[in-house]
Amino acid sequence: MTPTATIIVVAREDFSIPGGEELAEAPEPVTLESRFFRLLENSKPDVVVLDLSRAEGDGIDVILKVREQSGLPILVICGPDVKYMQDYRSAGAAECIAGPVDLISFNQVVQHIVQGGGQAAAPPPARGVDEPALIFAGVSFKPDENIVAAPNGKSIRLTTAESRLLAHFAGNPWEVQTRPALAEVVYGTHRPVADRAVEAVVERLRGKLRLLGETTQYLIKTEFRGGYRFVSDASFEQ
Repeated sequence: MTPTATIIVVAREDFSIPGGEELAEAPEPVTLESRFFRLLENSKPDVVVLDLSRAEGDGIDVILKVREQSGLPILVICGPDVKYMQDYRSAGAAECIAGPVDLISFNQVVQHIVQGGGQAAAPPPARGVDEPALIFAGVSFKPDENIVAAPNGKSIRLTTAESRLLAHFAGNPWEVQTRPALAEVVYGTHRPVADRAVEAVVERLRGKLRLLGETTQYLIKTEFRGGYRFVSDASFEQ
């Protein structure tokens, strides 16, 4: 049987695609990101390769963004200093290899992932149709649409991870939620997720909620050595 060709998409820390610079002159980061995810949707690759070998930061946020919007397995190429490898795997990477990488080794790792050696994080569970809105702190949250709206008409759109986190918080108000428990809510049980990855989602959610007004400024409290607490009662819209 002739082996099926493997399709991969390679991107850098800023979501730029090596060899694709001619497609856009002086592109803005948001354009690069949207183009990257559009490419994933159109090309339907088998593996996403993130080249973080020359990343200015640690690159974890890039992995989290891909993981939030795609269930594709991620292969990370990191620099000779492999101190972030465990964090990469915890954030959702199927495999990590240190650069520079020779073509034979690279192909072997890709085939290992394609054949089932590397598993992507579990996709979000399917939600019901027309879920009732959750009401808390004077705002309305529609989990099925990933939207939080204030009475004045202002609204914000959440990512899948942020929406899952907020739904869990609102469904368990006043209870301390540990980071490992929140990691399972956001990423599923297939792999452990570092505290830093969960904290990044919490901080993004906090920032978005604060945009809605005074009532949502301090909804998520940090509990020292405990985790987080959602400090508002919540109820379903009648």
